Amino acid sequence: MNITSTHIFGFDLLEPVTVLTNVIISGFCLYFYLKLNHIGSQKKLKKYWRLFFLFFGISAILGGIAHGFKPYFEPLVFYYVWLSMNLTGLVITYFLLRSNLEFANPEKPKKQLLQLLILSVTILFLFITIVSNNFLSVKINGGIAVIISLITHFQTYRKGLPGSGYISFGFAFSLLSIVVHSTQFSISEWFNYKDISHVIMNISLYFIFLGVTRKLGSKESLQIAD
Repeated sequence: MNITSTHIFGFDLLEPVTVLTNVIISGFCLYFYLKLNHIGSQKKLKKYWRLFFLFFGISAILGGIAHGFKPYFEPLVFYYVWLSMNLTGLVITYFLLRSNLEFANPEKPKKQLLQLLILSVTILFLFITIVSNNFLSVKINGGIAVIISLITHFQTYRKGLPGSGYISFGFAFSLLSIVVHSTQFSISEWFNYKDISHVIMNISLYFIFLGVTRKLGSKESLQIAD
């Protein structure tokens, strides 16, 4: 598939639709990050969800820069821009898993063990990604985190906790982006698998945000109901 380009503001911008969808994701994530600061009183849970959205937005911007301005970078500079995007993707999954753990709020010994496990797995994937600088490791790590999150919030949805249905749907829908990106399903060169994946991500993030606002605003969601 040919790489699309356009000339704008004196720049030759590669993959303009991909860049645009990255910018849209980043804008929504910034809004979610700021909005959540004014919702609920569960400080740790709120902190991890806000950092999840913040780093998602940062990763999207780095992705847009890498895709759109590649010809303007020296190979070594581009390597580190791409690596920064990949590493930020792993930070996203770390805060996602920590938000799940904070929400579940197990007994202290179990919680400490799970914190160590999450940190260890993140460090492992960080090492793999630094060595390979391949987006595949980010997709695998993200896929694992999404499935864990989907299971966690689907369980609480069945127990009737506010917001869980939105979050479960958001994560279930987000799996489509991994399928589309992995199979490289495209409509045209101007709306390819990267662009479709980004649209799916944005819809998923919106539903997750709706669910998080309901969880943070509900006293019932301080912990998973027994």
